[in-house]
Amino acid sequence: MAAKGDSGTVGKRSAADILAAFRSRVDRQIAGESDQDAKEEYADGTTFFLTTSAAVRRRKEAEEKERAQKDLEVMVVMKVKIVVMVAEAWILPGKRTANGRGRKRLAHELEATSRPLTALELLCQQLPPPEPKPRKREDKVPRQLQEEVKDEVEKVKTAWKKPKRKAKVMNVPASLQFKYLKELLEKATGPIVEGYIDEAFTAWLAFERAEDAEGLYNDFNGGEISGESIEVQLLSDSEPLGRA
Repeated sequence: MAAKGDSGTVGKRSAADILAAFRSRVDRQIAGESDQDAKEEYADGTTFFLTTSAAVRRRKEAEEKERAQKDLEVMVVMKVKIVVMVAEAWILPGKRTANGRGRKRLAHELEATSRPLTALELLCQQLPPPEPKPRKREDKVPRQLQEEVKDEVEKVKTAWKKPKRKAKVMNVPASLQFKYLKELLEKATGPIVEGYIDEAFTAWLAFERAEDAEGLYNDFNGGEISGESIEVQLLSDSEPLGRA
């Protein structure tokens, strides 16, 4: 009887194991890694994955560093070649013609070093250097204009601080259907209550919570979907999804 009871529990997982597996899948999705537990392909045979903007920045910085290193190596090689060419063209021929004492100076070079300075040259040497032009004092901004600008800045700050549950994602891959995009984003952020993809391949989304929309903007603005760069913008709750 005991053996039968043990066999009946085979294959069952605890709630902690299920939660740990779910978190691992979400972390792999955010990092742009393949999800081994999920289905390999969607209905049309294409696999999609998300890459955070931080991961994209790290990759671009590494590529830029590698490109700069290659450019530096090319520049060093060119400088060495130039030094060798100058040495072959001037130093070595000069030593041969001057019996090891260097290149012989030409007639105009000897004249330039031996002739006395002219009156104009002496006068130029005695003239003091020109004084720097005084900077014009910029007029102060009127106090009334300062107050108006300050009020406008405060309005923008207040509007930005208001919770925003809507967002749009631009440059969505053309073959990605909305139901699969919704599944990807919900795993990385939170529940999406409404949305669609328009003809310009822009996804319009309405989240259940404002913090999930902000998380999408903070983590994936400048990120990628399957290697395609995307841009995320937050929308106020009063704005319609897409065209009014």
